[in-house]
Amino acid sequence: MTAPCMQYSSSLACLTPELVELLLNHMAREKLLRPRTLELFFGCPLQKFVLNCYPYSTNELLRQLRAFTAIKHLSLVSSPLITDSGLSILSNLVKLQYLNLASCSKLTDSCLQYITGLKSLCFLSLDQTKVTDAGMVSYLQSAPSCLFQLSLNQTAVTEATLAALPACVPQLRLLSIKHTKVKDVSALAEMSSLQTLSLDGTGVTEESLEKLAAHPALSSLSLLGIPVQDGNRTLEIVSGLKLTHLTLPGRHTVTDGGLSFLCRLSVLSELDLTDYTHVTDRGVCQLSLLTRLKKLSLSNTQVTDTGLPSLHGMQELQELCLDRTAVTSRGVAQLITQLPHLQVLGLASTQVGDSVVRKGLIHCQQLVKLNLSRTRITDHGLKHLKHMHLSQVNLDGTGVSRTGIANLLSLTNIGSVRASNTRAVPPDEVSDED
Repeated sequence: MTAPCMQYSSSLACLTPELVELLLNHMAREKLLRPRTLELFFGCPLQKFVLNCYPYSTNELLRQLRAFTAIKHLSLVSSPLITDSGLSILSNLVKLQYLNLASCSKLTDSCLQYITGLKSLCFLSLDQTKVTDAGMVSYLQSAPSCLFQLSLNQTAVTEATLAALPACVPQLRLLSIKHTKVKDVSALAEMSSLQTLSLDGTGVTEESLEKLAAHPALSSLSLLGIPVQDGNRTLEIVSGLKLTHLTLPGRHTVTDGGLSFLCRLSVLSELDLTDYTHVTDRGVCQLSLLTRLKKLSLSNTQVTDTGLPSLHGMQELQELCLDRTAVTSRGVAQLITQLPHLQVLGLASTQVGDSVVRKGLIHCQQLVKLNLSRTRITDHGLKHLKHMHLSQVNLDGTGVSRTGIANLLSLTNIGSVRASNTRAVPPDEVSDED
């Protein structure tokens, strides 16, 4: 009778934690979860409790968590009814390792007194709460040595909080301070364990970034929307880092010249140049050294068939987006047959026609998602897809017929097919080769 599940008669405590988690998730989706409902599970060694965007998340509901002392993962994203005092139950959850309080808009610095006692905490998110430097600096002074990930997006924190990080949490591996008023990140140069840094929408400048140019551990850096004067200069600053992931700054100030610095990031695995309209074939040619890329988007750039051969060496590429570019069937077919691991391909609003299917796509054995919307594809090209194993195909605005679509849907190896607003393609435009 000493086991927790034996102390509550007429309960569901003897169910496995995994099953209880599924039941609670279902009840939350159906908006059936109430304080009394949780009592049915008292005594269950539940380890994970996720109640994101639940409209009835209240302090009263949270109080019931005192009976689930084994919880290690607690997520209460977008719970606007929860107040600081509601988090007093955290003192019972001493095993907590993951705590996500993002968008709990009523939380203030006062909530941190209840988080301070969580000595096993590895992940903490306070995005879009009312915490300030005063509360964070105080909390950090007694933060656990296992706190590796901290997210403070859209809060009132400033450089004062960053200044406390090196001494208080030198082990921090991930820091996200998107859309804060931070302008100077020089304090982070001392954080030798930091691997992931998100600065989107902050006031960080090129001068401040220069302090991180020689950081030994940074592998993921996001700079979307920072107020840089020269995007090319920003790329030069970060080109010495060992980055696998980089979200670039302002697309209007990055040109072909800036891509010459990108090629130094030899271990980069993802690159998104969507809407970088100043990028041409000349710049794309400089990407040939990025042979570790797994995801690449050149959507709405000035790339043409001339620049595509530069991508032949990207043997690890799994996702490629060429939407809204001037590429043709010939160039695309020659490229994709050289990419053995390609799984996702976007060719929307390009000049490709039926021949890209026959000469290129059918040779892509790993392809599972294909976007051919607003291209010149007709039933002649469509029939060649029948031997491919595709989970998603987008044919919106193409020249395929209802019969062609029906034939495609009859195949068991083709999953979802979208084909709205199809049109008649004039014979002289059916393909750029056929």
